[in-house]
Amino acid sequence: MNTVRSCIYAALLVMVNSNLVAGDFSGVLKSQTSFSVEAGEFQQQEWQVDLEYNEAVFGGNMTVIGRVRLDTVDDLNQYSIADSYSSIGGPLFGGSDGIIDLRELYWDVAIDDFFLRLGKQQVVWGEADGIKLLDVINPQSFREFILDDFDDSRTPLWMANVEYSLSSGGVIQFLWIPDTSTHELAPEHSPFSFTSSSLVPQSSAASTPVIVEDAKVPSLALNNSDAGFRFVNFVGGWDISLNYLYHTVDTPVARTNVRGASLVVTQAYERSHLVGGTASNAFGDFILRMEVAYETDRYHRTVSALPGVIKADQWSTVIGLDWQGWTDQFVSMQWFQTTITRSDSALINNRHEDMLTFLWESKFFNETLILEWLQIHSLDNGDGVAQPRLTYNYQANLDVYVAADIFYGDRKNLFGQFKDTDRVSFGFEWGF
Repeated sequence: MNTVRSCIYAALLVMVNSNLVAGDFSGVLKSQTSFSVEAGEFQQQEWQVDLEYNEAVFGGNMTVIGRVRLDTVDDLNQYSIADSYSSIGGPLFGGSDGIIDLRELYWDVAIDDFFLRLGKQQVVWGEADGIKLLDVINPQSFREFILDDFDDSRTPLWMANVEYSLSSGGVIQFLWIPDTSTHELAPEHSPFSFTSSSLVPQSSAASTPVIVEDAKVPSLALNNSDAGFRFVNFVGGWDISLNYLYHTVDTPVARTNVRGASLVVTQAYERSHLVGGTASNAFGDFILRMEVAYETDRYHRTVSALPGVIKADQWSTVIGLDWQGWTDQFVSMQWFQTTITRSDSALINNRHEDMLTFLWESKFFNETLILEWLQIHSLDNGDGVAQPRLTYNYQANLDVYVAADIFYGDRKNLFGQFKDTDRVSFGFEWGF
C-alpha cells in the first residue's frame, strides 16, 4: 500500500467521519462470468461492488466511492499497480485476484456563478460513442481492451475542476490535473495484451534477444501536470464546445535501439497539445453529432525497427448520426477517420485510417427486454469486433444479461490481434 496515497485518503475521510450516519449510502453490485470460446475455459469470474457515500461538508457536498473487485480467474488482472499509477493515484491494493480502491473522492460547491469540484474524479469530454477523441482526460484500463464499460474502465484522477457560467448562457471549464497516472495496460499473460505490430515493436530476427525496459510514470511535478479548458454553449440550435488540453499522452512511446547483441526497447511518456471541438443538433427523428481533435507530437510505428517510431501531428474526426423514428428502436452510425499529417512510406499504418461503428438497440415487453448489436469495423484493415447483448430488467434495480464479444481480422491489426479471444459472457447488475 502506497504511504502517500493512504495518508491522503485517510485525511480526506476524516472530514466526513464525524457525521457519517447523517449521509446517504448507495451501491451497485455487478457480476460477470466470461467463457473463452477458443481456449475452452473460463476467462473471467468477476464480482465487483461500488459503494457511494454523500455527505454535506463545509457548505458543499463530499462524495466517496469505494470499489472492491474480485476475480477467481486471474487472466485479466494486473499483478502490479506500480507501472500505471502515480504515488497519489491508483488502488489501495492490486493483485492477481482483483483490487481494493477508493475510486472517487471529491468535494464540490456552487458559489454564485462558479462550480468547484476538488478531488479524485472523472471528467468526460466529447460526443463520440465507443471511440475516444477528446475523452482523454482520464486514463483507461485496457485489461479487457475496450470491452468494459467506459465509466468502469476510466481511471479517476486527482484534479481541480472549475466551471464558470457566463451571462450569455455559456460555460467555461478549467482543469488542473497534478495526478500523472497513465493507462493500465493488460499484463503480459493476459489474452488482451497488445501484440499488433502497429502498437508494439517486432523483432525480425528470432535469435536476437529483446530486452523491454518498463515505462516509468511521470513524477509528481508542476511541469508534468495536465491543464485544459472547455467552452460550451448553445448557438443557433447547435450544442457546441471548444476544447484544449496540454497533457501527457497516457500510452508510452516504445523506441528500439541496439545494445551489444540485444535489441532494447525503451519506453517513455511524451507531451502533446490537443485542440478540438464538438457540435450536435436534432433534425426531427435524427441527431447529428460531430467531433474533431488535432494532436501535436504523436508517435507512430514504422516498418524500420530502429528507432521504430516517427513523430507527426494527427487529425481525428467523427461524424455520427442517431435515429429514433420508431417506438422502442434506436440506431446509431459513426464514421471515424484519423489522418497523420506527415506522409512517410515507413509508416506501418495508412496515413488515413477509416472506421465505422454501428449500434442497433431494440426494446420489447414494455422496455424490460433490450437487444443490442454494436459493431466496430476498420474500412482499411477489414478487422473489427461485434458485440451482441441481451438484457432483461428483472426488477427495477436488477438487470441480468448474456453477451458475446466476437473479433475478426488479421492478427497484425488492432482488432484482429484478439481474434482468438472471442468470448460469451453472462452476469447481472443490482443497484441498492
